[in-house]
Amino acid sequence: MKTKRRTLIVLLVFVLAAGAALALLTHANQKAEQAASEAEDGSIPLLDGTTATLESVSIQYGGETLTLRPSDDGWTLTEDPAYHLDDSACSTIRTALAGMKAKRQLEAQPGEDYGFDAPQLVVNVSAAGESTTLTVGAENPVTGDVYVRREGGDAVYTVDAAKFRCMEQTKAELFGAGITVSDIEALRYTLQSGETIKLQSVSQPTEADSTTYQTIWQLTDEPNAALDTDKTDALLAALASYVTGQDTAADPSACGFDAPLVTAEVTTADGTVTLTYAIGTDGYYMMVSGDSSVYTVDGQTVQALCLTARQLKADT
Repeated sequence: MKTKRRTLIVLLVFVLAAGAALALLTHANQKAEQAASEAEDGSIPLLDGTTATLESVSIQYGGETLTLRPSDDGWTLTEDPAYHLDDSACSTIRTALAGMKAKRQLEAQPGEDYGFDAPQLVVNVSAAGESTTLTVGAENPVTGDVYVRREGGDAVYTVDAAKFRCMEQTKAELFGAGITVSDIEALRYTLQSGETIKLQSVSQPTEADSTTYQTIWQLTDEPNAALDTDKTDALLAALASYVTGQDTAADPSACGFDAPLVTAEVTTADGTVTLTYAIGTDGYYMMVSGDSSVYTVDGQTVQALCLTARQLKADT
């Protein structure tokens, strides 16, 4: 009887132990699954800032250091405050940094530098009064993640490489400026020959007695003259995509502005701006009234703006 009782007790202890082990194993598996899921999404915080608290971001890339600062009027480049930044591109960088998280945290292995000796990027973020520097090393060819190290720590983190793609831009690539075609209401431009061409936009019904209107362009001095729409569209497009780069320290005389090719006065609802085009030894350039910078432009842009009134007409 005592033997049976001892056997039952042993079996009960075994069952309890097995149950406890199973519970621990189930819990461990759940934690492992959760950790795997979190690693997939990225759950390890690297930056605490949000889009609202970001004060500045300094990016070292391609031999340049660019410090971007947001304001109510857009973005400013600290190293060159007069430079026109692409606000949309800068905002994309801010969004990528806000609450950035890593997938995994690794212990650095001896003899492995993870690409930190020649980093792709070094990003310093100031947000909510605190500064954090992230060094972006090599990319893992299998996972597509990059290795990241936070200044002041030895841990190595893995982050989705796509998070940093928007930061891999030079100063020239972050340039942004232009005029929207739909905003242009009138244009007056003077060629090197002295001829002045005046154009204005008017709304006309698409058909007789139609309530649908379309915008067409006319010569102010010859409103009944039919214009070549391809040429006028090219002219307006040239104004809307008028620059490819900016030099805030260039010498206008060296760029040909002592004898400009064409001077255009562009009128929008915000007022009139004067654009002056010239040719220099290295290409075509433009200047904007009230701005001492010299902008580089494409040769086709200038050619589209150098048409006489006769050349703009449909019968020429």
